[in-house]
Amino acid sequence: MGASIQINGITHQFSPKGEVVLQDLMMDIGAGSNIALIGESGCGKSTLLHMLAGLLIPSEGCVKINGRQVTRAHPEWNMMFQRPGLYPWLNVRQNVALGLQFTGQTQNLKGRIDEMLELVGLRDRSEARIQDLSGGQQQRVALARSLAVEPQMILLDEPFSALDAFTRRNLQLEVSSIARDKGITLVLVTHDIDEALNMGERVVVMGRNPGTFRSIMDIDLSFPRNPMHPAFTEIREDLMDRFRASVETPADSETTGHTSQTPDPKEIANG
Repeated sequence: MGASIQINGITHQFSPKGEVVLQDLMMDIGAGSNIALIGESGCGKSTLLHMLAGLLIPSEGCVKINGRQVTRAHPEWNMMFQRPGLYPWLNVRQNVALGLQFTGQTQNLKGRIDEMLELVGLRDRSEARIQDLSGGQQQRVALARSLAVEPQMILLDEPFSALDAFTRRNLQLEVSSIARDKGITLVLVTHDIDEALNMGERVVVMGRNPGTFRSIMDIDLSFPRNPMHPAFTEIREDLMDRFRASVETPADSETTGHTSQTPDPKEIANG
């Protein structure tokens, strides 16, 4: 079962007299939703993701997961970064086992690891050294490690950005498919419009200085999505207009597209 998320009035400064990096963020995300956050660099996307993971506490407001205020990280809320964060002195199987060992889930350890490696297509590389894997394979190991503990939520901080286009596309499809099949709540941070459209059921456009939610778009396309389909192209153009508006206009001005002002947070509830 995926996690429900409430973002309740978050405003954040890294120091008492510092710049406000996030302001008045309000959003409800339903359990099992796939949400993509896009916006230019410096708008606070990754900062917000760290708050959802319990790695950072906001200056004002709070995050609630399944109705409980987040005050620290939790093993069922996993985060994948641009770098996979694997231990090079351990092999693939040993890296995947770490999350299960840290959380005490060691019953049927071998079977669980085999299942996860099969799921991400690495069953035949279980004894391989991390140094012998490609970048895409290393991210698959990190994904298997996250999935092994049966997370309620996976937070993606541009984990595919350093990969080649073919590998990136395959992982986008596989991760979003696994999340949907298992009912995992997925929140993706990306600069890539196509990645947001390939993976997100809804896309949230953020503005900056300070970071705010500017627009929310439902992506009414079935999975897997075809970037060459005319409907995909039309939605991409709409989303590009919204992104340009978030960059070019102040936070209190009108946005381009169907949403003309800062969205009602309940628009994204139970997505």
